[in-house]
Amino acid sequence: MAVVITLQGVVPADVAVGLSPLAELMACLHSIAEPEHHLDVRPWLERVSAALSEESKSLLTVHAPLWNRRRCRVLLPLALPLGRTLEQELARLEALPLDEFVTVVAPGVHGGVFDTRDLLIDESVQSAYVLSSERRSFSRGELARRLLQAPEQMRAGLLELLRRCAAEFFDAEWARVQHRLESECARVRARIQALPLPEALASLSPNAVVGQNPPAVVFDKLQSLRADLYGRRCLLVPSAHARPHLIVKDDPPYPVVVHFPVEWMDSTNPVERATLAQVRLRLAILSEPARLELCRHLVNEPITTSDLSVRTGMSLPQVSRHLGRLREAGLLTSRRDGRQIYHRLDTDCLMHLVVDVLTSIIR
Repeated sequence: MAVVITLQGVVPADVAVGLSPLAELMACLHSIAEPEHHLDVRPWLERVSAALSEESKSLLTVHAPLWNRRRCRVLLPLALPLGRTLEQELARLEALPLDEFVTVVAPGVHGGVFDTRDLLIDESVQSAYVLSSERRSFSRGELARRLLQAPEQMRAGLLELLRRCAAEFFDAEWARVQHRLESECARVRARIQALPLPEALASLSPNAVVGQNPPAVVFDKLQSLRADLYGRRCLLVPSAHARPHLIVKDDPPYPVVVHFPVEWMDSTNPVERATLAQVRLRLAILSEPARLELCRHLVNEPITTSDLSVRTGMSLPQVSRHLGRLREAGLLTSRRDGRQIYHRLDTDCLMHLVVDVLTSIIR
């Protein structure tokens, strides 16, 4: 399964890069609703959850289907320009024609596959939509009823909740990440001008590849989607909170949106995330019983090759080969002290492997 964006006849001018605080707020709300998907920001999630009012927590639970599994398209940019303030984006949402609001929100409320084309005009489709949403979850069924029976009231409630979140935690968080995201926009724009377009888009994810005939970028995701950009616009929106999810939304007549994660690099504690190939390599290397036995010694203290040979009963060439494989996977650190070389397991890398495995599964 993969998401494929075809680029035949597409030029750099068709691709816009910019910020969307509303999209970033949705990414934050997703991580609050699905904390098990976001282990690397757990301290931030704990702080935000502790600071939220009880009323906001209750309202977030009610509206969670809008940002849980299938991100609601109305919370991503529907048109240019990018770079508006959150209040400007909320005002645009508030001014959206009510029929259009229902149409664009309905797939997100359902969260699965349902043909909503006749939802506004066919009562039988409306009944089937509510029933199908309810079968997915009680909360989705309730939201589906509200959307069809009182769309203006539902929109007003959603806007009130989003403004509550802005006041309680998001305004401060946006002030923290905005400059980082602006810098990423500048880098992506530069790549779009310097590289072939498929390569520039593939640079948004370590698990993307460039396709040929037609030119395309292929994102490895647990989703099947093929979006043709010819004659359309594509909006690239970076996110500090979307990780590990790269989201591609293709909902004509709106532009294709790629909401892509940006690694927050702390210069005092940089973390280099593993690619899917690296995760597979590390798991394969650790699965070998002899190497796993060596790891039990390497994790406790720096140790030489000869000491490992004595402790495990393996020959020196065997130990050297296994150490080479661990080093190849980035799991081993070595330092020279005089004539001796001491090896130790890179426990930070091993700890991040747990997160990297989860990221590979849920991306």
